[in-house]
Amino acid sequence: MKQNSQSLNNRRIKIFFFVPSLRAGGAERVVAFISQKIDKSKFEAILYVIGSKKDATFEVLNVKIEFLNHERVSRSFISVCKTIINGKPNIVFGTIGHLNLMLGLCKILFPKIVFIGREVNVISKLAEVRNSKPTLPPWINEYLLQKLDVMICQSIDMAEDIEKLYNLRKDKISIINNPISDSYKLKNQTEEKNKILKLITVGSLTSRKGHLRIIKVLKDLQIPFTYTIVGDGELKEEIYNTIELYSLTEKVRHIPFSNEVSKLLQEHDLFLLGSFVEGFPNVLLETCAVGTPVIAFNAPGGINEIIIDDVNGFIANSHAEYLEKIKRGSIKNWDIMKVREAVTTRYNETKIISDYENLFLSKINR
Repeated sequence: MKQNSQSLNNRRIKIFFFVPSLRAGGAERVVAFISQKIDKSKFEAILYVIGSKKDATFEVLNVKIEFLNHERVSRSFISVCKTIINGKPNIVFGTIGHLNLMLGLCKILFPKIVFIGREVNVISKLAEVRNSKPTLPPWINEYLLQKLDVMICQSIDMAEDIEKLYNLRKDKISIINNPISDSYKLKNQTEEKNKILKLITVGSLTSRKGHLRIIKVLKDLQIPFTYTIVGDGELKEEIYNTIELYSLTEKVRHIPFSNEVSKLLQEHDLFLLGSFVEGFPNVLLETCAVGTPVIAFNAPGGINEIIIDDVNGFIANSHAEYLEKIKRGSIKNWDIMKVREAVTTRYNETKIISDYENLFLSKINR
């Protein structure tokens, strides 16, 4: 690595960032954000998208983007290898399960390049929630992930899980939390007595997100409220049926997709999180950044790192406790600036981008 380090003294470190797509996923947004924000005087960044431009749901500026136009990550291996051969990067960075595994395979072919994976889930807990089995034999997953130079985890829960699951050395695991963009604006502090409590959840309508257990709590909430659900997914029909079953139809509003999530978060009093497992939920950072506190079920994946009790939210361990926390949250005089500072002081983009830059430099300058 010394020769490589010396050759980099007078030029930027070239990093290829790979993401499966530019759809609405949080993992893709974070990697795109990193590729845009890192110091361009030190790093030459290119964002490679396995999918196609027509599937993109958000815009990425200030970084070069190349689309490989593959429908699946598993079919992109040759294209990724050709891209690495032609581009000669110093670091290759990827995110999400199958892409991390493929980069582990690439490491075997390109041993002098630094390969960094980024995990987005507490894998063993997610498999338990989904009642799913790995698509590849566990030993293959373990072998390929061990080939990576670094595995980035977003939370302590995730790091502990992946270390145990794949026998990764601790010195190959780096914990870097998700960043919150400086663009989120604090909502106006309003004090209205006898108002209707406005509740909101943003997330895909899947079983892991726990919408159904939130709805089951809300059927017992005996104060005036409205509940906005933002997101779409396979559980939509069951969620609708449950809302109707509990006679909550007039209180619930569903928005399948919105480009104004920040505005919606500002308009509500409490954010409800029902997830059974998370990675490091961006939406919690976003809702706190605008001053809207959180009521969450206790679950692995950084929730207990983000939420500071009685400052930017509450964590509940049961149905009854969740109901009690909503009631308590509805009457609490929240300091919206403290709600915001609970995340912006710890997860602001300057700090998190610096963490990534220091990691990249440490692996090149060893």
